Amino acid sequence: MIFGSKQNKEFADRISQAVQPMIDHVHTKHGLPTGFWQDSYALGYLMGQVNGWTSIFDGDGLSIADKGRILVDVFGALSGEKGKPISENAMVYAQQEDPDFMRANQNGMFMAMFAAEKIPNAEAIPAVVHAKQTITDAGADPTHDAVIDSLAQTIWVQEMRARMSVGA
Repeated sequence: MIFGSKQNKEFADRISQAVQPMIDHVHTKHGLPTGFWQDSYALGYLMGQVNGWTSIFDGDGLSIADKGRILVDVFGALSGEKGKPISENAMVYAQQEDPDFMRANQNGMFMAMFAAEKIPNAEAIPAVVHAKQTITDAGADPTHDAVIDSLAQTIWVQEMRARMSVGA
């Protein structure tokens, strides 16, 4: 047994549970759109989510190797496939500094940190202000969960639908 593997498994399980709602947002009646697990934005966003939740769950002290194993485990759990090829593909996009991957990675990290209420002065961020106003204009209460859902729709669901040519 590799040292830290139980801790890695626990982290991967917790992170998978935290990220699963994002997968559920783009899941259609036919499953995930074709090419989802190869798309630079999808992989960047999910990798940002994994990195964000790792930090939130106090995993900053983990080694790079452990974080890599956790990423592989999370991609495997979320996809139902082997996580290593998905992780390797994500790393290619990261090394190439693919613009869609990099933007998505920041968005995914932001969403995780916002969901966990770990962003100081989040209420002043223009995207948060806009989401709250949109929710209020629709006659609803801009609760934290409602803002998360609104932001997820804007920076995740709409983006993926456009990229994957999937209707609402």
